[in-house]
Amino acid sequence: MSDFKQALKDNPRNALEPYIVGLQSDSKITRRQALKKINEELFENPLNKDCDLTCVFPEVYAYILKSFSDTSEACRECAITIISNFINRLPLNDYYLTYILPVIVRRIGCAETIEDCEEIRLSLTELVHNILLKYRGTHLLSSFINDFTSILTKISTDPFPKVKLQACECIILLTKVLQRDFHFQSESYVKPLLTNYSHQHFRVRVAAIQAIGAVVMAGNVKCFELSITPMAEKLFDENTQVRLQVTLEVGNWMLSYRDRYSFWHRMIPLLLTSLSDVMADVRETATKLWNDIGIQYMEENEEDLKKKTDFLKDVPTHYPDVKRPNLGCRMLVQSNIGKIVPAIGKEMDGWQADARLRCAQLLCWLLLCAEEGSTQHANTIVRTLHRGASDDDQRVVTEIKRASELFGYFITPETWWPLLEAEVDSWGALFVITNILKGSRSELIKGKVMIELCKELSDPDRCRSRKASSFFEFLFFNDFDLNPKYQTNLLHVTEALMDLCKEDCNAVAEHLFIINFTVYAMPYDEKMQFMSLSNLDKLRYIEQCGRSLTSLYERHIQRVLSDITSDALTWKVRFFSSAIGAQLHLIAPLLKECLSTPKVDPEVKLKLFTTLSSVLLQRQSNFSKCDSDKLEAFLKIIIEEVIMPNLVWSPGRTSEAIRTAAVACLCSALQDQRDQLNIEKGGDGDNNDKEVNLFPSKESLEPFLDEMVPLLVALTDDNSTLTRQHTLRAICSLASVAKQRDCFTVDILHKLYFVVLKRLDDSNDKVRSFAVQTLTVLFKCRPEYNTVVFNAHVDALYSAMLIHLDDSDDDFRKEILEALISLSEIDPKLLLKKVKANIHLYRNKAAYERLSDHIEKNYTSI
Repeated sequence: MSDFKQALKDNPRNALEPYIVGLQSDSKITRRQALKKINEELFENPLNKDCDLTCVFPEVYAYILKSFSDTSEACRECAITIISNFINRLPLNDYYLTYILPVIVRRIGCAETIEDCEEIRLSLTELVHNILLKYRGTHLLSSFINDFTSILTKISTDPFPKVKLQACECIILLTKVLQRDFHFQSESYVKPLLTNYSHQHFRVRVAAIQAIGAVVMAGNVKCFELSITPMAEKLFDENTQVRLQVTLEVGNWMLSYRDRYSFWHRMIPLLLTSLSDVMADVRETATKLWNDIGIQYMEENEEDLKKKTDFLKDVPTHYPDVKRPNLGCRMLVQSNIGKIVPAIGKEMDGWQADARLRCAQLLCWLLLCAEEGSTQHANTIVRTLHRGASDDDQRVVTEIKRASELFGYFITPETWWPLLEAEVDSWGALFVITNILKGSRSELIKGKVMIELCKELSDPDRCRSRKASSFFEFLFFNDFDLNPKYQTNLLHVTEALMDLCKEDCNAVAEHLFIINFTVYAMPYDEKMQFMSLSNLDKLRYIEQCGRSLTSLYERHIQRVLSDITSDALTWKVRFFSSAIGAQLHLIAPLLKECLSTPKVDPEVKLKLFTTLSSVLLQRQSNFSKCDSDKLEAFLKIIIEEVIMPNLVWSPGRTSEAIRTAAVACLCSALQDQRDQLNIEKGGDGDNNDKEVNLFPSKESLEPFLDEMVPLLVALTDDNSTLTRQHTLRAICSLASVAKQRDCFTVDILHKLYFVVLKRLDDSNDKVRSFAVQTLTVLFKCRPEYNTVVFNAHVDALYSAMLIHLDDSDDDFRKEILEALISLSEIDPKLLLKKVKANIHLYRNKAAYERLSDHIEKNYTSI
């Protein structure tokens, strides 16, 4: 072995000749063995450790490099290993590279890759990496930059992921080794690296981003322009490590890139977007980088910022509940926000929801950092907020809500209100205004802006017509489609205004009442009605007008009623308040106009009669504070000109339904309410001790009887079962009230009882039952009655009822028996005579016997 060492030292060619000859053999095994022997003798044999490889390399390099093209993969791999060992052991000299790099270029750096083995391509890439590491502290590689560019741009698009990773490492190393010359070839690296941004392995994407970061730092401006947009797209990558690497690279550019002052507006959005990342690691990294960037910017511009630094304010008293960015960050954004916001506005119209979400988040950070500096761009920002408020993605809407609130913190109402005033027809604008108010200061809002805002929202052409459906807030609304979003945001605006300005809202209380009562009168759903009721209660507390809403209604409802100018044909009934008593003089003409027109929608009439019935039933609370003269005039109009005209028969099912509703309303008006005198007191502390009687005297009821009785007589034979039921109820109530007012005459009794008697044979069981009750009430309320003179009427009554004691329905027989027992006091002698004369003809002998026993027991004088 010592002889071989001496031979290797004296004549390397002769010492290695056997192996060189073996490399030319046709046998791949012989070639592989020869390569292994060369590697062992030169690099693994400790006896040859000190041999001069500078003498050996010229003798063998041609044969070794030729083996790079060997047909055997094992031979090619051994050859690469030998060259790699030469690189590690040989001294720094570009002489060796002039032979090695061209061979590598031919194998893996040409347009058509010759090397088809992935592992060999990886070994060649590692060889390139070794060369860069070996020569990193010298300038010997400058002349080979084209070779490196050919190799690395090609292998960076290699299908094998490990080759891609190694290529990216080589590119990063090359940017450091050839800092002076790299920019000449830097553009060539960008596009091949960008192709790896979509690779399925996240490690490849991370490595590509690192390589792009290094290329941009060492390259020219074109590299930055080509890379910044793909870098922004990688902020949407699903892998956290990828987004983190983008944040690191962009942060590094903002700290160290030599042309960064020309591209702040391109880099700031990327870093600020990372501040809203879903992962805490990314957010923390971005926060630290952003803070460092701001500090460095202050240091670099110390002279320009000297005045602001010397008089640096503490955190303002009116500031969001977040940490305030440092002065450098704020100045950076203030000087670049004008270039960023227009792009955000355009992106908000895009089809990708995630992109819109990122833009909305970015807008929040821009507003926080720019503070008052965003004032001159308020128009663009408001348009962007308006667009985002109507986004389909709720995540975007949430961020727009936060951005609007931040906008309110820093921008004065004198700036934003003129921009939004013309847009209040849109629910999106109302959404933005709501959240701006949440961030605003009350002393800036409570003056001109508050008054103008409330005036605009309460305008009839806006809140009652186009968006929220025009309507009579107290009773009616126009026939338009409801817009739940507009209604909801109307409520939110008024709620935010009341929360902000509190007692100062007294100046616009009437407008606030109109807006909220509008929604309360015609809500899209129960939730919206509850929201409006809550706002009304909040307004009541602000105005300090009692403990319930009744007092609030009494204060403002007259203005609502007075404002009604719409055509009655477009009205729809909706709501009555307990505060209507003082406004009857306004309500009655409207009801008359609405229901006296034949062309009015039948549905309107039905709803109106239903609502009117409820009001009349709750007369104790509704009319307790009403003057008797106004109530009498109101009732006269309601009965004579609203109810009675609709009781007249006319053909058709629609007319039938209206008659049913009208007669039910008449029942409510006639119903005796003495049992309700002890109902609850007003919640605002007002006692309703006054008894409300719709017909307090004979003179108030008697004028209606001549027209009312014939109509009720006709309605007892109506086709509608429900109408017949309500008619019998109305007759009962009429008899009771007329008896109390001493105007129930024998003539009226005879007109009514006869038609009621026919209803005992009605096809509907409920009608028959009502007929029995009505007969009982009619004759119980009879005036002074001479049974001798009117014997025929009493006979007819008893005869008809006795027949029904044999009815097939057990329950009806019981009702008839109880009615006969009750009415036996009219003429007991006649009734007993009729019972005993025909008792043998009836099947229900027990009932006849009971009736007979009752008469004999209670009327002993017979």
